[in-house]
Amino acid sequence: MQVLVSKFVLATILVCLASCLATAQSPVVKPKKPMPPPASDRSRYPEPPVEAPEPPTPRRGPSEKAIAVSSDVSVLIPCISEAHVRINGWQRNEVRVFVRNGSNVGFKVHETDPKTGKPVWVVVRGLPGSSPMPDCITGDRIDIEVPFGASLKISGREIDTRIDSVKKVEIKSIGGNVSLRNVSGGILAETFEGDVTVENSSGQISLKTTTGNIVAFGVSPGQVGDIFKASTSNGLITLQNVDHRQIDANSVTGDLLFDGKFLPGGIYTFKTSDGAIRLVLPKESSFRMVAWYGFGMIEPEFAMKTLQSDVSPGGKRLIASVGDADATVNLTTTRGRISIAKQASEKP
Repeated sequence: MQVLVSKFVLATILVCLASCLATAQSPVVKPKKPMPPPASDRSRYPEPPVEAPEPPTPRRGPSEKAIAVSSDVSVLIPCISEAHVRINGWQRNEVRVFVRNGSNVGFKVHETDPKTGKPVWVVVRGLPGSSPMPDCITGDRIDIEVPFGASLKISGREIDTRIDSVKKVEIKSIGGNVSLRNVSGGILAETFEGDVTVENSSGQISLKTTTGNIVAFGVSPGQVGDIFKASTSNGLITLQNVDHRQIDANSVTGDLLFDGKFLPGGIYTFKTSDGAIRLVLPKESSFRMVAWYGFGMIEPEFAMKTLQSDVSPGGKRLIASVGDADATVNLTTTRGRISIAKQASEKP
């Protein structure tokens, strides 16, 4: 009996040993690494894109520069590409330029006063690398202070400009409104698309826009012979208290309004192709009128003496006089009404 038990235990031990040896000899299966696709099929397995580093952002903080100048300095700004521009006169003999979020600026002195050594001709320009266009200034807003006696010459692209209290202004821009106040020595302002407004200024004045309105009030000549001109292709022209003896206002499509007085010896020309002409004058006005009008009529509140009246296929012409005919007034409209009224405070 003991012999049988011993054989059974021995057999069990042998079975266990055989099982352990079989397990130890079995190879461990490891996961296979994926093989790269054949060269011919790699187009179907594009490489992951590599992101390029972002270029450094150019400096867009404020830029400010100032330079001491002569009181009657001429300031040239050859190029402003885009900005809200504000220029004001001040008592200091200094030009100060502040650009917000835009170009770095600098000065170039073209000429100095031989006695004082101070600049009398200064160019304000953008520094290289701060604007896509050479010498151009751009920014959200540009503030400039100049002496009261300064003369300005500005060229711009898309600029909204306000200038106050300087001696003389010449500004030309492709687009944007132009507003001028307290300019004592003459104005030349041109914009392709935008309004032009002039207030409390004097000298020879020329205002021009292609698409936009023109408004002038409180304007007078600086010397005898100064001419006032206003021209727009598509817009209204409003003149109030413009005291030049020579006025030429022309609109292709738009009304003309003149509220003021005709001075003795003055020559006044108002012309529009498609619009009305309205004159509002003091009751003691004296002028000789030559009116050309096609599809329209004349409505005068003044007693007029008819000198000549013609009707032709091209329109109608009326020559008449009021008072002593001290001034000459030329009125032309192809499609529109001509009205000549008395100023409200002086109506009976």
